[in-house]
Amino acid sequence: INLLKTLVTIGSMVEKKFTRLFHIIDELCEENVLDGSQLIAQSGFDNYIPRNFKAFDMLADEEFKKLIDESDLIIAHAGTGTVTACLKRNKKVIVFPRMTKYDEHYDDHQLELANLFIKNNYVLCAKNKEELTKCIKELDLFTPQKFVSNNSKINKLVIDFIEK
Repeated sequence: INLLKTLVTIGSMVEKKFTRLFHIIDELCEENVLDGSQLIAQSGFDNYIPRNFKAFDMLADEEFKKLIDESDLIIAHAGTGTVTACLKRNKKVIVFPRMTKYDEHYDDHQLELANLFIKNNYVLCAKNKEELTKCIKELDLFTPQKFVSNNSKINKLVIDFIEK
């Protein structure tokens, strides 16, 4: 069982649910892959009622950053703000991108951003339960690349991507 203090976060999107991730997290707690007593999730506007972990809707920015600081692992949607906030704090992050095919977002920009973060060895990435289980089990072997926020190459890639 993974005893790391874990934060799950899905961002602040109101219009689209991300229940798929919460179902998987609940199952992984039941299967002792994650320790529900060490896990807290920001469920945003999802209205998901967890069976095996605690959840909250939203927090003020400072409180949220404090939670990131207190966590050993962050499992997050592939939102730039969330991921970079975690990386700047030298946290291990597993991104779980929201996908259009599950009606979790309007397009697949989160998949593209996830690929950008993976390519730079900043994060691990999972798109389903099997991949998430594998990432969690291999977490000890993963050392993220130190994140450089003034990396003009990353900024250019993100800007180019947004302007497309």
